[in-house]
Amino acid sequence: MSTTITLGPGITLGAGIIVGLTPTAGIAGTVGPDEIGVPVLPGSGKLQDGSATVNDPIGFTINNDGSTGVGIPYLSASNQTFFATYGTGTKTVYWGPGSTVPFSSVNLVDNSGNGTITFFILGQVGPATYNYPFTFV
Repeated sequence: MSTTITLGPGITLGAGIIVGLTPTAGIAGTVGPDEIGVPVLPGSGKLQDGSATVNDPIGFTINNDGSTGVGIPYLSASNQTFFATYGTGTKTVYWGPGSTVPFSSVNLVDNSGNGTITFFILGQVGPATYNYPFTFV
């Protein structure tokens, strides 16, 4: 059985609304809060920005455009397999519902295969909120 939604004049879909299947965190390049682990502390190995705001359990806000580094230390086994052949460099990430931007380019700098990835969000201007799950494509 399929469901069809018809949108007519004057109907607007707002930020954070996803049309289609929502990816499941922990598989296929989709990272969830369990993979960043708690606590998430500003200025730590998980969030470079010492002025970041942690919005547990849904995400975080990076306030300093010059400190956009994010470390994910606890990749699921499925994501370890995904990232094993993903490589490094400029990638696209789609952020979870309620994020202030739907997607960003990131520079994936560490993908060493030890269950950890590190990336820098590119092009951020002003505070930006990034919510889970986020998906690398």
